[in-house]
This record gives sequence, structure tokens and C-alpha cells, in this order.
Amino acid sequence: MQLRRLAQVLLAALATSASLTACSGNPDNTGPLPEGQRLVDAAAENLRDLTSVAFELDISGAIPGLPVRKIEGVASRTESPNGTASGDADMQLETERVRYEFALDSDVLRLTDSDGETVEKAMPDTYTPARLLDPEQGMRQLLTEAEGLETETREQLGDVETYRVDGDLSREAISAVVPAVHDDVDVKFWIADGTDQLMRIWIQVPPRKENEGAVQVQLVLTEHNTAEASTASARRS
Repeated sequence: MQLRRLAQVLLAALATSASLTACSGNPDNTGPLPEGQRLVDAAAENLRDLTSVAFELDISGAIPGLPVRKIEGVASRTESPNGTASGDADMQLETERVRYEFALDSDVLRLTDSDGETVEKAMPDTYTPARLLDPEQGMRQLLTEAEGLETETREQLGDVETYRVDGDLSREAISAVVPAVHDDVDVKFWIADGTDQLMRIWIQVPPRKENEGAVQVQLVLTEHNTAEASTASARRS
């Protein structure tokens, strides 16, 4: 059960994954800001050409079925029929915190724990990088189905000038990509000025009970279309 959940989590990360801990520049609200819908539409079109990416996913809080603290790695949809991915996962299970190295090649996920023990798990087509980085499905759906979009500010992410766009995702839209989320969510997109590349996604999942806090999910994307070599190298190691 734990392996099955981890496999789904690792691949869902591609649909939802500069460092998360890197400081953003001060927001800049001077001058007119581009219209939010136009920015997100442009970023969605840009994703059609995304074949590989480095990603970093961080979850602050607990989402049922997603026992993840952090996942980082690289993924490609072109290196094999179902794509490839590799990296590291930091998970909080019921009684312990565990770390894995993972490598996904086509439909086989290989997990290696801190003791060097490796297991392999077959993956369904639904969760492969090829599907989640698909020009029509996966991560792109988060942009095409977002509503109420409004540009909030300009913001510097590392050396990239971006626009931060606020919006909403329905339960149906987010659960199609991250099945463990069963509520409408608030979402923010950071879109690079000039290139229209999607650089970061922030999602706030509302609490399930009154005495619980909201869960924050952040996904950072870098190395757009330059990550294939890293993916292939990690897959061969």
C-alpha cells in the first residue's frame, strides 16, 4: 500500500513540480499589470511544448493519501513511450519519516531506501510522465480550468521576472490531477515575463475539520526543456 501511494504521489507531483526556499524579490505593483486570464492562457499554450522539466514539490500539512514532505527531481515525456522521471522523495509515514531515491522508466518505478534496498513497481498509464506532461492533459489542465484569474503583482523568482496570478480550481479540476484533493482550492501561478513559462504553482487546500489548518502545496519548475540529460543520467545510474 505504501509503495502504491508513493508511486501515485511522485507522478502527481509532475502535474501540480529556483528552489522553494529561495527568497522572492519584493512585489512590484507599479504601473499597469497584464490581465490574468491572458497570462494564464499564454502559459497554458507554452506548456504544449514542454517535454522535460526539473521540479520541486513541498507540502506543508497533511493531505489524506499523500504522506509527502518534499519531492524533487527531473522528468521527461519523450525519452521512452511513457516518459521517465528520477529524484528524491521525503515522506512522513504513520510512525516514521522515510526517504527514497526513485527512478521511473516507461511503466516501471524503482524505489531505493536509505539502506540501499530497491523494489520495483509497475505503473498504470494514468500516472506516467508522458500523460502528466501531455500537451492537453495533466499539468496543463490546472491552467486551462482555473477560474476567477486576477494578476496580483510582479515578483522576482531568482533571476526571473514573473507575474503572480491568483485564481480558483474546482474540486473536479484539481482531483483530476491530484486525486487525494477533494475540495475546491485557491491557486496562484507565477508566469515568467517575456517567455510565458510557468515557474511556480501554489495551492491552498481548505481544512477538512474545524480544528485543522489549511494545507499549503507549492510546486516549482525549472530547466524547462533542458532536463532530459539529467533524467537520462539518473536513469542509467
